Amino acid sequence: MQARNQHGAAIITALLVVMLAATVAAILLARQSEALTRTARATERSQLMLFANTTLAWARSALLVQQQNSTYVALNQPWAQGLVARPIESASAAGLLRDAQAKFNLNNLIGADGRRRAEDSEIFVRLLETLKLDPGIADAIVDWLDSDDDVSTPGGAENGYYWSRQPAFRAANRAIFSMDELHRVKGIDDKIFAALSQYVTALPPVAGNERSKININTTSRELLQAVLPTVSAEEITAILRLREIAPFSSTGSEVGGIKDRKALPPALVDAFLDVKSRHFEAALAITGEAAQVRMAAMLQLQAPPPGAIASIAPAIIWVKEQ
Repeated sequence: MQARNQHGAAIITALLVVMLAATVAAILLARQSEALTRTARATERSQLMLFANTTLAWARSALLVQQQNSTYVALNQPWAQGLVARPIESASAAGLLRDAQAKFNLNNLIGADGRRRAEDSEIFVRLLETLKLDPGIADAIVDWLDSDDDVSTPGGAENGYYWSRQPAFRAANRAIFSMDELHRVKGIDDKIFAALSQYVTALPPVAGNERSKININTTSRELLQAVLPTVSAEEITAILRLREIAPFSSTGSEVGGIKDRKALPPALVDAFLDVKSRHFEAALAITGEAAQVRMAAMLQLQAPPPGAIASIAPAIIWVKEQ
């Protein structure tokens, strides 16, 4: 009887050992499979990053064609139609170009002297009020940009505030390079950033730190209302409808010019509006079998060199993976 029991225990032990070995083998195979999958995805991702350069080249060439074929920029032109699921070997690429000068340039808040531009601040405050956001955000951004350490009221903040943060840092006291900087500015959380990013941008300073203008053919109703506070809502609606079928072709008073709309104050047109754009945002997505790469870039049209016949490709101001 005892021998029989020992024999049964040996069988059970052997079965447990076999089950344990099978479990360990299954775990090892699963881990190996997972490691192979990660390696394959990393390899594919590296390949997609190369394809991203091809897609960015498409965006630049689309803008180059636009620059060569038209003296104005509007939403009914080919550059604005996007790149839809174009195959690149085993992947597909899609992209979208947006006119960055359809937005309010935050760097316009500061002039060449490093101090607040009052008129631009007033436009920005009106935009914030339209978006039902705290107008004090304007003061905080001005303080982030300006060259002094004087706190603007009521919403401003300078180094004294930022040194108290964890971790501590300084106000930039210079032009914003990337919109991501706004995450560090007082009063701007993720929700406010998301709301603002649809209407504002950060463009590189132009020669002499002149104001970069807003393209009337591509901008939003909200920003037009902020720039043209004395113009009626009915006139703004008429402008938005007109540009869909007949975009403004100049800033002058001739037919097709912005000033041909008599309701628009000429001084505001000259100071803040244009029909041209030099800066564009590119959003790119390259999708493979098991991975995807998303890229964003800021592109800037370039003036042809003196005596040159053809235009040159837009410059890449920055590019980043999203």
